[in-house]
Amino acid sequence: MKLTVHNEKVFDHLALSFAGVVRVMLSVLLVITITALGIGIVKSGIDLFNSVNRPLETILQAMLLDVVFIVALLEITMTIIGYLDDGRVHVRYIIDTILIIMLNEIVTMWFKHPKLEYAISLSVIVVSLSLARIAVIKFPPRKNDD
Repeated sequence: MKLTVHNEKVFDHLALSFAGVVRVMLSVLLVITITALGIGIVKSGIDLFNSVNRPLETILQAMLLDVVFIVALLEITMTIIGYLDDGRVHVRYIIDTILIIMLNEIVTMWFKHPKLEYAISLSVIVVSLSLARIAVIKFPPRKNDD
């Protein structure tokens, strides 16, 4: 049994419309992300200026967390730009973003002195993501020669 498409132009028009809507939404998201990045940098500077009277350890802790957050926003921005350029999301960008977010969790964990179970679970997640990142580098997907 062979299926036939009666309105092929309608499906093509819908696909193009959907792709256009996705690109517009991602462009808006990119502008929001870049704005958040700028606000994060300004907030980090204000936090540094306002914490001059605090102990050095507290200042460095706050700055480290702010910088890791800014790097996570950069990774998200790279993912959006990669999709807008190539029309697809690179697995490497997603794994990098999750690794940066997990790094933020690990840094936060250091300052709270967590339970051993929590530290082990974070370690397992980070090791798994690291292995996935290595696999993505070692075995990149084949490009279609259409």
